[in-house]
Amino acid sequence: MKSGKRRRVRAIFDETFHRLARSEGDVIELLVKAVENIKPLCEVEKVKIAGTTYDVPSIVGRDRQQSLAIRWILEGAEEGRISKSTSLEKSSFEEIVDAYRQRGIAHMKRKNLHRLASVKRRFAHFRWPTRTGIKIFSWIATMWGG
Repeated sequence: MKSGKRRRVRAIFDETFHRLARSEGDVIELLVKAVENIKPLCEVEKVKIAGTTYDVPSIVGRDRQQSLAIRWILEGAEEGRISKSTSLEKSSFEEIVDAYRQRGIAHMKRKNLHRLASVKRRFAHFRWPTRTGIKIFSWIATMWGG
């Protein structure tokens, strides 16, 4: 929420957590598992080398993984609210459940980012000058099934 509307945000999340508790059971476990399912393993950064800009995949740190996952879940809830014209409480509930079940807008963002990193992995040597980077992304690619 913008403009410092803390009470409104608190009411939205209270209602979302009540919906989660009524339908799914343990709210904390569900929320932690949903964030774990959305955390990205790698991301694509722009690196300029010899006047040319390359999209170079890189590994994401733990804190950034968590912040991206939470941000994507909230953005997915907002997009779902706009497209379905429902309340933010209901759309955030649906997005958290979808993230738990590895579906939804946030999961698609993660999947698209991993697909882009997989396509751009030939530029990984710009991030890591040794063969280590290639090995890491080969390992990640086998996890994705690509």
